[in-house]
Amino acid sequence: MAEIKYRDQFEEIEGTGKTISDLRRQFKDEFGIPDKAIAKVNGKKIKFDQETETVLKKDETVQFSRPTNKAAILVGALLAALALTGSIFAYGFINSTTTLTATLANSNFADVSVNTSASTITWNTFGFFKGTIPGPNGVFNVQPATNYNGDLVVTVTLGNADKLAKVYRMLALKFDMIDSTGNPIDINESGAADANDWVMLTLDNGAVSMYPRAVTSNMTVRLDSGFFIANVIPNLGWGSGTGSPDLFCEVAQR
Repeated sequence: MAEIKYRDQFEEIEGTGKTISDLRRQFKDEFGIPDKAIAKVNGKKIKFDQETETVLKKDETVQFSRPTNKAAILVGALLAALALTGSIFAYGFINSTTTLTATLANSNFADVSVNTSASTITWNTFGFFKGTIPGPNGVFNVQPATNYNGDLVVTVTLGNADKLAKVYRMLALKFDMIDSTGNPIDINESGAADANDWVMLTLDNGAVSMYPRAVTSNMTVRLDSGFFIANVIPNLGWGSGTGSPDLFCEVAQR
């Protein structure tokens, strides 16, 4: 005779000569033995891959039991320990204060003004005519505030593009920037000031931005050069000043 046990269920059978695998299949549904249950013969654990080779002898006891999840219990205990000790570290953290000093300046981070050379930029426009725009000439001055060494974005916009479109089929204004010593400024974030540091303002592209980085000295936005193609003059003409671009310059922090 042999005794089969699972939890509070047991049964005595004539199991001599049967394998543990045979007994698992025989009592799986009757006792509700799960697939991961561990088999023990007379208290000795039998590995799952050995169940087909382990033959039951006379008067032996086979017990199936569920595996225990000791890892989950250990993690739970660890979390409890952290919860208890965490307050000790927090107590020491909140017992010190300090004051950070910031100096306020009563000024803008940068000021913009019209360059004196802007008034000298002139050209004549005739109907159905191609012409060039003289340069280079200063248009705007940009002066960063003292001790401000951040990055800026300088945007030049056409303020009267609707009127200019009646005069010009094409209008192109090429802008760049120089520092207080007349050297070019890197405005395209290439890392070097070179011949590629310029932007083109046109009727199709009514605003352009330049990106001088960490410049602390006075800067000048220049009209380097340009060109135009005029429309045919209407019967009543264009009117005085209608071919003159109105430019707006905005400086913002980046």
